[in-house]
Amino acid sequence: MKQRVYIDTSVIGGCFDEEFEMWSNGLFDDFKSGKKIAVVSDITIDELSDAPQIVQDNFKTIPDESLEVLIADSEVK
Repeated sequence: MKQRVYIDTSVIGGCFDEEFEMWSNGLFDDFKSGKKIAVVSDITIDELSDAPQIVQDNFKTIPDESLEVLIADSEVK
C-alpha cells in the first residue's frame, strides 16, 4: 500500500521557498513517480485559486492517479 500524505497550500508553495524547497520538491517527486499519494481537501483546492500561478501550476503536476481529494462536510467548514 502506498503512503498517503496530506498536503496543504504551504507544502505546494514550499517548492518555491528556499527554506522548504528541498523537502517539498522531494515529496512532489514521490507523487509524480507514483511512490506516494497526495491527499488534499477541497478547501485547499479552493485556496489555490488565490495562490500565485506558479503554485497553481505546480499542483497540476501531480498525476490524477497520485491524488486523492477529500470533501469537507458542513461540520468541518
